[in-house]
Amino acid sequence: MSESSTKAASACPLKFPYTEAHNTWVVNHPGTLLVIPVGDLAQHVLLNLCYMLQNGIVIKDDIHGRSVPGIERFSQIVDVGNTWPLTFVEQWSMAELTAELSTSCYAGALLLQALGLGGWMFNGLDPFGVLGASGNPEVPGLGFRYDSDERWPYPNPTGLQGVMEGFCPPHYPDMRAAVEAVCERKFGPGGPFHPDTPGPWKDSPGVRSAARPHDEDFKACVALQAQYVFDTFGKFPGAVPSIFVLTYLQAHHLDTEFYDRFYEPGSYLNTHAVHMKRWHSDDSM
Repeated sequence: MSESSTKAASACPLKFPYTEAHNTWVVNHPGTLLVIPVGDLAQHVLLNLCYMLQNGIVIKDDIHGRSVPGIERFSQIVDVGNTWPLTFVEQWSMAELTAELSTSCYAGALLLQALGLGGWMFNGLDPFGVLGASGNPEVPGLGFRYDSDERWPYPNPTGLQGVMEGFCPPHYPDMRAAVEAVCERKFGPGGPFHPDTPGPWKDSPGVRSAARPHDEDFKACVALQAQYVFDTFGKFPGAVPSIFVLTYLQAHHLDTEFYDRFYEPGSYLNTHAVHMKRWHSDDSM
């Protein structure tokens, strides 16, 4: 078993509650592949705060029924009375990220069919166990850092050092630093709005650099809101996880003899029927 498959196995023990009981017989067995897309929800919420401010909107803490203290300082760049509820913004961000993770798995499922492999996309794994926040030392998962707080109903994973670090403390000293980092990712070298980033346009540098970089007042306004959330709830985002997993892709060889015995003809594709000959026989070399 390879190192990657070993990590996947520890992230998903084949027993309840780490794997749903109806999936234990077929998920993540030796010789199969389990794909685990992981999303940085902290970064996603930060980007939505930027998007909101670009469109003249700031957040309001609907949980505590108050505006962000000090937001009036930015009345010259935004109507501070034009607000969206914090819970709506965070839930909307999580829904958007869920769609992105699910779409990646769906694209993978289409690829499996083209290759003639079996598998499916599903969500039958414990997300805390997968990331490493099960609390069980025998189930280290993927080894993400996580924290606990009496204010939270569940532990909060924030990142895997050197691999995928969430745009929030403790991976940044404060939310202003996280805002600076997310702006650098947008406008700095390799970012989507940097003129040297390749693109499909005839004037890719011109198109890339047409986006207006966020100025100091803009970044300070986003950072004020983000820091308020972190200070109030002890984490960022406040009411949803910093790092998020939900949908997974399982890949394996299809047992065509099973389908031939119990299903009508046409229950699998021709790519499945010829997979072993096409990919694993001497004739395929």
